[in-house]
Amino acid sequence: MHTRSNPFAALLVAACLTSFATEAAGQIKGTGGHPSGLKNPFYAFNNSMRGKQPSDPAAQAGLLAELGYDGIEGYSLDELPRLAEEMHKRELKVATIYFKVDLDAKDSPYDQRIVGYLRTFLKDRGVILTVHLHSKRFKPSDPEGDAVAVPILRELADLAHANGAKVAVYNHVGVWAESIDDGIRLSKKVNRRNFGAAFNLCHWLSLEGEVDLGKRLDAIAPYLLSVTLCGADGGPGAKGASWDKLIQPLDQGSFDNFALLKEIVKRGYRGPIGLQCFNISLPARDHLTRSIQAWSALKQRFTTRAGNSKESSQAALPH
Repeated sequence: MHTRSNPFAALLVAACLTSFATEAAGQIKGTGGHPSGLKNPFYAFNNSMRGKQPSDPAAQAGLLAELGYDGIEGYSLDELPRLAEEMHKRELKVATIYFKVDLDAKDSPYDQRIVGYLRTFLKDRGVILTVHLHSKRFKPSDPEGDAVAVPILRELADLAHANGAKVAVYNHVGVWAESIDDGIRLSKKVNRRNFGAAFNLCHWLSLEGEVDLGKRLDAIAPYLLSVTLCGADGGPGAKGASWDKLIQPLDQGSFDNFALLKEIVKRGYRGPIGLQCFNISLPARDHLTRSIQAWSALKQRFTTRAGNSKESSQAALPH
């Protein structure tokens, strides 16, 4: 049975989809970023201290609080309850949880403990599950895997939504969803207001090199839920570079993180910024101190820039 299409209904659906994407990205309509400076929460990845001292969750939370970080990335579901307890004691957040989804799994494609965690100690705390999606059946970025992935991701998104959480596709070189384009494509297909994509600097540089950053940010901005950065050596030659070139303390490397942050904020991103620390050999206190100092300097540049813009605007006004 055929029915006549309703153009007004189509416009309404399009408007709703745009609204979902905007909410997913944490954007506020009518804003072009933060006129008063860089306000995004800044948290450390779990690998900042994994395999080194301090190893106890209480000491890890204490170090982050002492240095001025806003939170941490959860990693092991074995230690997550204790880690979250120690973070919450200090009014810090578990900002994201690095969470594996296996498209080839015969039973459950993800660790079911997350269900209970979201319903209890993570409930309504705004945590983001940054999902890294794996498959041996499908090659990296093969859209044939979407038919398997989308129902799983919708289930996760609905579970997260019911408990005040979000889900973002974590672009990671070598896994099935390795490109930011995979996160964009899946965001459109999953079509949940709390589901989106991540922009991970080191993996983007490794896969593509520092090419057309503005265009790439334009593409992902409507779906952007998670951003990570670090010191890195940029340029087109970053493509395929070793991790010691692409992951450094924030005060090192040729890549211009201020320019990246400026472009992200300009596009309305208001979510957390994570510090990637994989394979940094320095003691945790040393490299975390250097990176938080670099972050403070970046924030100061935003504040100075905003102040100068305000002064210029006021100077142009008649008395």
